This record gives sequence, structure tokens and C-alpha cells, in this order.
Amino acid sequence: MKAAAVTSDGEFFDRPFITAGETARYRRLQQQLARTTKGSANRAKVRARMNKIMGRVAGRRADFCAVTAAHLTAKNAFVVLEDLKTRSMTASASGTLAEPGSRVAQKRGLNRSILDKGWHRPELALTSAARYTGTRVVKVNPAYTSQRCSACGFVTETNRESQAVFRCKAAGCGHTAHADVNAAINIKHAAGHAVSACGDLGNSRSVKQEPVSRATGRTPT
Repeated sequence: MKAAAVTSDGEFFDRPFITAGETARYRRLQQQLARTTKGSANRAKVRARMNKIMGRVAGRRADFCAVTAAHLTAKNAFVVLEDLKTRSMTASASGTLAEPGSRVAQKRGLNRSILDKGWHRPELALTSAARYTGTRVVKVNPAYTSQRCSACGFVTETNRESQAVFRCKAAGCGHTAHADVNAAINIKHAAGHAVSACGDLGNSRSVKQEPVSRATGRTPT
């Protein structure tokens, strides 16, 4: 996932939460921690340094979520999210010795991306900001939003050629778009079906959070 949030009109919201230098320092500290004795003063010092780095990361993430939520709720009466089950999506795919998992490396990478972007945090920030603007936050079923063509409705896994490229394979269509923008439009359309008597959704912008993809090895339901 390249961006934490994408709207149906093509706005991208993202920022790095940890610098390259902090990543390198954190890895060195992890190595130091492994060499320390449990319960020792040195171990406590290393943990404190690690927590300091992660505290800065958490602060940046919280600031990003708050600013993004304020922007979206100030401009829109409705904000539409996919109803994602983050805990289930980030479950390990390693399996057991008797029944080992498949595509474990891909799943591990997806889990890191989901946790890095902190998908649940933007939802909490939006819900909080919406209390002050009267914005309605709507959640919809995420099934097939990344595979459906927003122009003609044709659904197939191969429509999404890459993380960024969507190209409809339906005969006579060939619609192309940024894959996340295409999915965000589908999410907005889904809200139109899911919400009754909600007024005009035409000017609303739906936050795009990437649904379960084929990289997880799971079939959307």
C-alpha cells in the first residue's frame, strides 16, 4: 500500500512515519536487546531507547490521522470507509508444522504495510472529527472493490494489474485508472446502495483503505 488514504476524486493522503535513520537505529537496538540479560539495567536502557523512537512514530501517525480527518470532515457531509477487519487481515499465515501456510512472505509484507499505515486509526480520527462537523461516517462491505471496474461494473481479479494500475478487461470497455482511485469510486457507489435517504453523495469523497487482496491468499466474500 503506497498511500494511507485515497479519495474517489483522486486526493492522496500519506506521509512517512519513521525515517531511514530511525529504522536503522531501531534495528541496531533490537540486536542489542537480544544480547542483554532479562531483567538487567542495560536491557531496560535499550528498551527505553526503542520506546523513544516508537513514541515519535506514534506521534507522527496520530498527527497525520487528525489532520487528514479534519480535512475530510470539513469538506464532506459523508465520508465512506470500507468495513475492514484489520485484526483478521493481519493474522499470521504461517500455519502449523502439520499444515504450513502458503505465500507466507507475501502475507508478512502485507501485514507490515497494514500495521504501518495504521488503518484503524484513521477511522477513529474520522469518527472523532465528525462529531464537530456533523459529517456522517458510513462503512460498506469491501468485497471486490479493488477488482470491479467503476465504469462498467465488470469484476475480475486480473483487472487490477498492479498496486497502482487498474485496466478493465471487459470487451468494449478498457477503462484505466489509478487502482486505488477506481476502488474508492466503487466504495462511494456501494454507499449509495447501502445508505437509504442519505441525500446526494455526488460531492462526497470516500476514504480508500485497501481491501483484502490476492496477496493474502484469501478470496473476498
